[in-house]
Amino acid sequence: MRISLRYKLFLIILLANALVASAIVVTNNRAFDAGFEAYLEQVQSRRLAPLLSALSDIYADQGSWAWVQREPIRFYRLVSNATPGRSPRDQRREPVLLSDADNTLLIGDPRLQSRAYWLPIELNGDIVGSLGVPQAVRLGAEFDRLFASQQRRQLRWIALITLLVSAALAIPFAARLLRPMADLKTAFHRLASGDLNIEGEQDRLVIRGNDELADLAKDFNVLAETLKRNQQARQRWIVDIAHELRTPIAVLKAEIEALLDGVRQPDPDTLTSLFQEVQRLGGLVNDLRDLSLGDAGTLTYQPTELDLMDVLSTVHGHFDLALARHHLDWTLQAPPAPVMITGDPNRLVQLFSNLMQNSLRYTDGSAGQAGRVQVQVEVADAGITVHWSDSAPGVPDDALALLFDRLYRVDASRSRASGGSGLGLSIVRSIVDAHHGQVTATHSPLGGLVVSVVFAHPEHQPGFGSPAS
Repeated sequence: MRISLRYKLFLIILLANALVASAIVVTNNRAFDAGFEAYLEQVQSRRLAPLLSALSDIYADQGSWAWVQREPIRFYRLVSNATPGRSPRDQRREPVLLSDADNTLLIGDPRLQSRAYWLPIELNGDIVGSLGVPQAVRLGAEFDRLFASQQRRQLRWIALITLLVSAALAIPFAARLLRPMADLKTAFHRLASGDLNIEGEQDRLVIRGNDELADLAKDFNVLAETLKRNQQARQRWIVDIAHELRTPIAVLKAEIEALLDGVRQPDPDTLTSLFQEVQRLGGLVNDLRDLSLGDAGTLTYQPTELDLMDVLSTVHGHFDLALARHHLDWTLQAPPAPVMITGDPNRLVQLFSNLMQNSLRYTDGSAGQAGRVQVQVEVADAGITVHWSDSAPGVPDDALALLFDRLYRVDASRSRASGGSGLGLSIVRSIVDAHHGQVTATHSPLGGLVVSVVFAHPEHQPGFGSPAS
């Protein structure tokens, strides 16, 4: 059987109050019994003071307690006179006890000896005997018994009323306390059903108070907004991929149809055009694969300590002819000593190759006025920074924060015809993140773009997020 959280909380509150009420009743009963017992002892001591005095005088006159066994009726008559309303016959049925100075029982029922309250009988400061008063005699007054019973009964009624009042208060209290939980339950059901429409404040979860439930509601709103953004990004991602794949496929289709219709001949120029489109399509697929592996954390890295200058020299060697063909001048400014970092050499070559390809595609250069690609390496206590700068054209201010988004292009300076897939800088950020570095893009003093990559020193660099197995 399923019990709702509201009734569970109600039962917990009710049980807690019941335990508290029971503890109060038990504690008060014990305290009342102890206090009432002390009260009765004091009353009984005052009530039996004449009897104790009479017994002391008789002992002084007789010199012993032998008269008690010879004349028991005399003893019971003395007790009857000290306890009004009780005859000597009553005393025989519920007798008091008498013992000598050695605690030897002289008269009375031995079975009551251990349960009696003993009052000392003194003579000239010495204890010559003791008078035992059983419970029945101590509570002999009807008023005393009635008062004790009434007090216990009232205490039980008070505990019962307190429990009922706490139950009546616990029901609305539990409902009010769990109202945010009900809102959360509804919101989570909506989220689980795929409803991520959060357009305004009316669609957000209402935050009540400033407790843990309010914090949970805030976190839920953040979660819902994050899921909404991720859903929109995924939808844009699918649309952009389809659009990117459509262009080379359309070109290939048109070229092949022209060959089949005899419009074009399978000459070297036609085959070269087909090969270029296949290369472009293969590059896009490889880039997408690298990004997906990076997102899943399965892109393998083999970190080792290496000289960053060797990586930059390798990249320059790969693109030396391409730089000359695009009329771009390459300059490298770096410390004379080796710059050691911890990283995967292949992934770092891929990182700086993407930056080089970005500069080749989107930096103006001609025979009359060459463009510039400038790389500066700075070593500081905060880390090792590589500034990759190029000359005009630049990018608008609002585009700087979007350059590392997937498939993003600045229309004024970037086009698919130049061969870019829009994924190069996204891969750069993925590799930098795997190396626990930072990457930013700002305006370059040369007129173009400067991409700054910061690496930690080897002794401060944490482990890789996707290490090789």
